[in-house]
Parts: sequence; structure tokens; C-alpha cells
Amino acid sequence: MKLRLRRLLCLLLCAVLCLVCIPSGSAAATTMLTAINDSFLPLSASTMPVRVGGTQYVPYSVFTGTLGVSASYSSADQSLTLSAGATSLLFQLDRGTVYDQNMTSYNTPAYSMNGTVYVPVKLVCGKFGLTYSNISAAAPILRICNDNASQSDSAFVSSSAATIRRMLDNYNGNAATSKPSTNSQTTTTTVDPVTGEPVEQPTVKPNTAYLTYLGTPGKNTREILDALASAGISATFFLTADGTPLDGELLREIVGRGHAVGFLLLSSAQDMTGKLRAANDVLFRETGTVSHLLCISDGSAKLSAAQREGLSAAGFRVWDAALDSRDHSLGAAQTAQNVIDACGRTSGTVVIRMGHYGSTARATASIAAYLNQNAVPTAVASLPCTPITQS
Repeated sequence: MKLRLRRLLCLLLCAVLCLVCIPSGSAAATTMLTAINDSFLPLSASTMPVRVGGTQYVPYSVFTGTLGVSASYSSADQSLTLSAGATSLLFQLDRGTVYDQNMTSYNTPAYSMNGTVYVPVKLVCGKFGLTYSNISAAAPILRICNDNASQSDSAFVSSSAATIRRMLDNYNGNAATSKPSTNSQTTTTTVDPVTGEPVEQPTVKPNTAYLTYLGTPGKNTREILDALASAGISATFFLTADGTPLDGELLREIVGRGHAVGFLLLSSAQDMTGKLRAANDVLFRETGTVSHLLCISDGSAKLSAAQREGLSAAGFRVWDAALDSRDHSLGAAQTAQNVIDACGRTSGTVVIRMGHYGSTARATASIAAYLNQNAVPTAVASLPCTPITQS
């Protein structure tokens, strides 16, 4: 009896040791796709993202090519150098160390697995100005982007549904028996940063969205108008009213395409009603219309009581574009993602602030795709509506 007990304990101890010795990043727990900007990389077990100690890793070759990162690997020295411009990361595999160009050290080294060197996604993206996201779809997707990405995550998944299914079918060898999905609705989920598993979240979306474009229309405006037309969405254009010359042809095109027009001023502007009268003269001369909508670019909360009374007496309604898309400083993909993320945190009304920048049209297309896909009603600013303000 005692001998049997000792044998049983030995077997249990061996089993525990076997489990402990399995490295956490040695294999992917689930099939996972990798996307760079708007395209997928080939799906292979040897190049699939893995997790080591809760940190996500990919083969270093993922960052070379279209993402603009160069790589130099020495098998003799067991070292890998990633570089782009003046930024670099040196991974020393045999020592388990990693340093940047300033000799700053980090605690997420590279590992050799599946015959290649894997590097930490978060560290590499952060050092080289890239963004990454874990997206839930038919299979989890790791997407890494630079400014060349043209779609938000939700738009990318929606437009790639057939590609994702085909890749999974080919990988799993069941293309002949698979059936096309009849459900085109994308479920809103997040991915647990440790386990990599999708976590269901309550569906939250705005009850109404106002797309607003602030500033002087210019060379990028027609592309923005085309993006709005393709999505079937009307927007509000708040035109600079500080005396900056306005392109009459563009004004006619904005109004002719059914968009609302308002004016834009700083809270510090002198003789606001005079400037607005002059701007309305230009608008009427070019389009035969006038507007009594006003957006304060630095926020209506900065208006004095006297300014408010004067504007109200002149018949103007003040709107604030509270959700800044940051399209003035970000690429199209990140701009759209900022807006979509913010929309996913509210069930109220959102007024989205955009400009007339080079990335704005592509960001508009992605935002519009999200709004249409999630059946978020859109509207234009108008006098009968209650003005949206920060105060």
C-alpha cells in the first residue's frame, strides 16, 4: 500500500514538473492573424504572434518592409538590431538584454523560437512610432500600423471578412466544408492584454453624431466632400469668419452638396457681430444663403456674458465641437481610431471636430463606415436644434 502511494506521488510530481517546464510562449493558444496597415501577412504557425510572460511577441521580420524598420541579425553574436532613422534597439539574445540608441535598457528581451527571433510588440511599436491593436474577429487579429493605414480597426475588419474566412479555411484545411457567414454585424469586443482572449463588452454607441469641419476650405476639401458623399452623410462646415478670403467655388460646392454652413471665431475676436455680418455677405453673394450658426474654436465657455448676449441678440446660436479628432497632428488611421474609441464610450450626442488636412478625407471615410455600420444617426447643425455647447 505504501509502495503504491509512493508511486502515485512520484507520478503526480512528474506531471507537475512537466507542466511547469512548458514555456508560456512556445505555442500560440489560438489561431491568430497578423495585419500590417490594411493587409494581412500569410498565416503560418511558425510566424503567429505568441505571448511570453503576458507580453506579446512577433517575429522581427514583421516590422521590416512596409513599416520602415531595418533589421540586422548576427547568429554568431546572438544579436539583433532594429533601426529607423536615429532610433535603434539592440537585442542581445544570449544575455537577455535590450538597449536603445541612448543605452537605455528595457526588461522585455528578444527570444529565439520556431527558428526565428521574436521581439516584443509594445516596445518596438513604442520606439518606432507605430501603433498596434488586438482586434476580435472570426480569429483574433494583431494589427500594426504606421501612417499609411487608411482604415480604422472596425472598418478594416468589416471590409476583410471574406479574406479572414478564406485564410482561416485554408489554414485549417476545411475550405470545402465551410459555409459563408450570414451575419455581417461586427460585435464590439476588447482583448485581454494578458490572455489574448476576447472579452465581450456592452454595446455602447452615440445616439446622434455631428460631423463638423472647422476652418478655411482648401485643397483637401473636395476629397472630404467626396468621402462624405460616398458614405451618404451630410456634415456641417464652420467657415473662418476673421476676414480670411474664402473660395467662392468651394462654398457653392459645400452648399450644393447639401451640407450645413456656419462660422468660426476665437473667443477673443473683436466685434464678433461685425465679422459675422461680413462673412454672411460673402456667403450670400456666393451661394444665396446666410447662416446664424457659430462655433467658438477655443470653446464657448470662454465667452463673456456680454458676448453671449450680443450674439444671441444678433440671432446666432453657439455650437462647440467637443470631440477633437486631432486630424491636424495624426495620420488617418489613428485619427479615425481616436474618434471611434470615444464614440464607443458614450450613448449621448457627439459633435466631432475635424479640419481640412491631408489625412482628413481618409479618416472621414473610416469614421463614416463605423457610423453607418453601427447605425448611428447623423445630423447637421441647425437653428431649431438645441445648440451643443461645453458650458
